[in-house]
Amino acid sequence: MDGFHGNYQYKIIERIGKGGFGYVEKIELFNIAGHRCGNYARKCLRGDFGDDLDEYRRRFEREVTYQANCIHTNVANIYLCDLISPHPWFIMDLADSDLQKDINSKTLSMEQKIAAINMVLQGVALIHEQNYLHRDIKPNNVLRFGGVYKVSDFGLVKNLDTAAESEVLTKITTWMGNQQYWAPEVVAAAKYSVGSDIYSLGILMEDMGFPDTSSIQKVIKKSTERRPLDRYASVKDLQEDFIAAAKDLT
Repeated sequence: MDGFHGNYQYKIIERIGKGGFGYVEKIELFNIAGHRCGNYARKCLRGDFGDDLDEYRRRFEREVTYQANCIHTNVANIYLCDLISPHPWFIMDLADSDLQKDINSKTLSMEQKIAAINMVLQGVALIHEQNYLHRDIKPNNVLRFGGVYKVSDFGLVKNLDTAAESEVLTKITTWMGNQQYWAPEVVAAAKYSVGSDIYSLGILMEDMGFPDTSSIQKVIKKSTERRPLDRYASVKDLQEDFIAAAKDLT
């Protein structure tokens, strides 16, 4: 076995991805008696951050804490974690795909596109209810497990109820993420809000390729208005209009 934690041990199968803070491995998980639990994904923090390593460790710990607090069908679950080892990690379900890959495959039906957006909106709404901002909403960060989409990658999540973000960490996170999904105020001044997450959701909806004649285009337009005050005030308001607009496509 390559490692163990509490009553579980794991075997690393292969590395399957990487991001700004770390990398993801496919692992085989067993209980202490050697019974195979199945294949899972293990996300690990990289160790090559030099003098900023402690800041990244704190960021990783917050990522795990915030994601674990968001218990919802459409948010990826965390099952095990080790935050004190030299290379902190956590274990979650192994995804079948992600929304970007599914978009690229051009195989999604209109019903599947609508269902996928509804699931994403429900996940982000829960995140906002916990007073968190995701700050990195994009199709790559929406994982698919069977027919269920779940919002994942809490690496840039910010807690609106705390001033715990350090100055160094703020600078670190300012220019991470995908600029294609950034709201204008994020590009101009790194100003994040519920409105900037809603802007990202609007761009994500645009990526789905809904017909130009659909009422959903009005929802996308309102979500991506240049002025934050002209956008939806909440994800729930956005979802209400999306559901109504999607009726002309089903």
